[in-house]
Amino acid sequence: MVTSGAQKPGIKPMTQRNITRYTYETTSFQGWRLSICRKWNQFTKYFSDRQYGSEEAAFQAAVEMRDRIFDALKRTPDDPRGVFERFKNGQEEEAVLQAATAGK
Repeated sequence: MVTSGAQKPGIKPMTQRNITRYTYETTSFQGWRLSICRKWNQFTKYFSDRQYGSEEAAFQAAVEMRDRIFDALKRTPDDPRGVFERFKNGQEEEAVLQAATAGK
């Protein structure tokens, strides 16, 4: 079953552009899907509740990655494929870590 947000009583539904809630009754996967398309290039990543410890933590991780991708796309709008490849290969996290430690 695909839903647009968490539907738990007492919890504000979590909905964000480019982020979709996925729950399947026939498999053990429950989590969020981040999907961004720019200039015919598609980026998709899944954030499992189990991997992140909770539905809310998985959602927050998806939001944070989406925001970092959008920032990178603003810096290089003509190269979405390159931006997506850096995030798929984990190079973006390495670059952020190197920039943070270079100032110390």
